[in-house]
Order: sequence, then structure tokens, then C-alpha cells
Amino acid sequence: KNKYDWVLSKRGLASGMGYLGSGERLRVALDKLVQGKHLKIASVGGSITTGQGCPDAPSWPVYMQYYMQDQFGAERVSLANGAVGGTTSSYMSVCHNVHVPRDSDIIFVEYSINDLSAPPGPPFQSSGRRQFERLLRKLLTYPNRPAVILMHSHGYNGMGSAPKGTFWNNAEREFNEFALYYQIPSLSVKGCCHHLLKDGTQPGFWVNETRDGDEAKMERLKDSAFFHDVTHPSGRTGSRVMAELAMHVLDRTLRRLKVLPISTEDRVVTAAPLPPPMIEGNWESLSDKCFIGFALTNTTRGTKGFEWINESKTDRPKWGYVATKVNATLTVEVDSRAGQTGAQSSMVTVDVAHLRSYVHMGQASVLCISGCTCVGTTMEGHTSEKNSQLHLHTIRVTQSEQCVIRFTVLDTTKSGENKVKISGIIVSEEDGEGQKNYEAIEYIHDISARSKDATFEIRNHA
Repeated sequence: KNKYDWVLSKRGLASGMGYLGSGERLRVALDKLVQGKHLKIASVGGSITTGQGCPDAPSWPVYMQYYMQDQFGAERVSLANGAVGGTTSSYMSVCHNVHVPRDSDIIFVEYSINDLSAPPGPPFQSSGRRQFERLLRKLLTYPNRPAVILMHSHGYNGMGSAPKGTFWNNAEREFNEFALYYQIPSLSVKGCCHHLLKDGTQPGFWVNETRDGDEAKMERLKDSAFFHDVTHPSGRTGSRVMAELAMHVLDRTLRRLKVLPISTEDRVVTAAPLPPPMIEGNWESLSDKCFIGFALTNTTRGTKGFEWINESKTDRPKWGYVATKVNATLTVEVDSRAGQTGAQSSMVTVDVAHLRSYVHMGQASVLCISGCTCVGTTMEGHTSEKNSQLHLHTIRVTQSEQCVIRFTVLDTTKSGENKVKISGIIVSEEDGEGQKNYEAIEYIHDISARSKDATFEIRNHA
């Protein structure tokens, strides 16, 4: 409704459209706005998408949301930002169900920086690339057959061994193979802006300094520096550029819908089954694998002495199944099968998020009692470190549609007490793919409990 003052030129916007594909899914999604219906947008990624580097401006997904709401009304466009700083697509591939609402219409995916590193060897044979493809396939098969859009940020300031100003310093070239294969639009910051950054004379695209520092520096560079720090674009410039790429691809499609309205072919193509995986045999699982926070209650098959309670003394929730008496039991059931045609004889990893603390904590036995098998283990809740936080206890289980695991509080203890608290379970899709970032798991657990649908939304952090 209000005229928008674009940072990018028409040429810059066009250059940032790395690949658009055939566009049927995006046309179907945006036709909801044409028909006066509600549009649900989601975003996942790392700290760039959470808004790190944006102390005095919106993150790029929120900027895009405001732009769309200004055109269609706040009640017509919503955003769920499920991004988590310091994580890769490997985590999101398993835990997408905790971060992306099932009824999303458009989903932006930003992992080009966080997924940069890949083990040496043939392309697309690493676990990280396999998990990225499985993430795309899962999102593409959500109920509304959403339009998935890749957002490629730019590691211009150098990452790893690459020097500052390196053009190819992200995972974009490999991710674009998936974009081509699945007809996924791909937006590129280096496509629109690398030469502007290299030139370094246009305000908003300066790279000789980053904006982070004291208040005077923050003020002096607020509309000049592209980056807030060496990794994160500044909210007033670089992050806004990312938003404009997203805004432009939506605008462009809406304009085309006015000239060429939605067709039966658009809907047929959108509803069509996915092709087989680009990476041979890399089938996605058909069931949810991540049960953090309230999602854990969906796995419960029996409790004796465990209670689902919130132990927080602040406004940051701390839910979990808690027991303090010996022989208390918690029984859960998960689907531990891998992909549709995966090797069903292989093992998978199950990570149990449980509390470790220097006071009150005891031990629990972990046994597979039905459907699957595993080597029994003891889960230790006591630590000598003066902190209390979730940790991950890992077991390897055989694949089963109904893998039943039982936790039993033991009479052995290092603290003199027997408290056990379990707050999440995460099932891998390949052996050895277990989660390592227990700090992120605790953060996600706490913040997801603040939303009505139990999905993680970064804006619930405050």
C-alpha cells in the first residue's frame, strides 16, 4: 500500500534470482492471496535467519513479512520463524516437525553458510548433504505441498581457509543441484551483490568495516556497512537485501498471476509425487523423529512414578517427565525406521535429552523392551560441574515401526538422591547421525513450550 524504497536496483534484484524453476508451487501458494485467503510462510536456517546482526532492524524473514502484510493486511499473512543459531540442516532434517508448522504454504531454507563444510570425497556422499536432501523432501511433502525456496547468504568475509572476497565460499553450488532437480527457487546474495561488495563504494555495501562495536561505530555505519560482523549481515543493509530478494520473488510471481491466472496444470504439478531422491537410495523417513518439549508426550505409552511437570521458576518453561522414587518407570514408543527403502537391518541412533545437575540427580536404566533391540545402558543424571542443563544420552537401536523403550529409576546414585528428568527424544535416520549440540536442544525445548502449537518460534525467545 505504501511505496517501498528498495535498496537493490532492478538489475540487482534480477541478478539475485539464481534459479526460479517452473514455479507451479509458488503460484499455487500465492494464489491464496489472490483468492482472499490466508498465507502461512515459514523459515528455517541458522543465526542469519534468526536475526543475529539485526539489533535495530528486523531479521530478513520479518522484514519480508512486514512487506507482504503492508500489501495484503496483517491478518492475511503470517510468519513462523523456526531458525536456530549454530545449527545445520542435519539437525533440521530430523527436527523439522518442531520448527515448521504443518500447514505452511511457503518455506524458506537458509543453510549455505552453516552447511559449508563437507568431508572430502565425492560430492553428495557426505552425511550432511544426504540430510539436506532429506530435509527438502520432507518439507516438499507437507500437507499443503508448499513452495520451498532456498536463500543463499554470502560468506564474503572469508570462512575456513578461503580469504576475504572469495566468491564461492558457501554451499550454494552444491545446494543448487538440489534446486535444479526438485525445481526449487534459489535466491543468491552473491548473485545480486558480490560485485557491489567487491567495489565497496556504494553505501550499504561497504565491507572495509563491520558495524559491530561501540555505539558511535554502530551509528556511523548503520546505513553503510553490509555486515554487522564477519558472518552476519547488518539488519539495515545486508539482511534487508536478503529480505528484498524474497520480496521480489513473491512480487514477481504475484504479477505473473495477474497476467496468467492459476491453472489446472499448476495444481496437478504441485500435487504430483516427488521424483526418487537425487542421491540414490536417500529416501526420507515417513514418520516424525524429533520429540522435544510437549512433542515428547505423544510418545508416552505408560508412566509409573513419572509426572509431566514444569519445574521453571521463571517465565522460561522447563517441562519434562520427572521422577524421584526408585523403580519409577517411563515407557515411550517411537518409529525407529529409516527411509522408505533404507536398509532395515542397520542400526539408528536415539538421543535422550535428560537433565544433569550437581544436586538431587540419580540414575536410570534404559532398555528396549519391544519391537526393537538395543544394548541396555545406564543414564547418569549427576555431574560435578556447578550447573543444571539438558544433556544427551545416546543409544543405538534396531529399526522398528514400534520401538518401545523403558526408563527405570535405579537405586544407585552419586548424589544421594534419585531424581530423573527426561525432556526429549530424537531418532536419527542413519547410524552415527545422532545430535551433538545439547545446548541447542535445551534452548529449543524451552522456547517451543511457549507457542500454542508447541513449535519453536525464534521470536518467543524474549
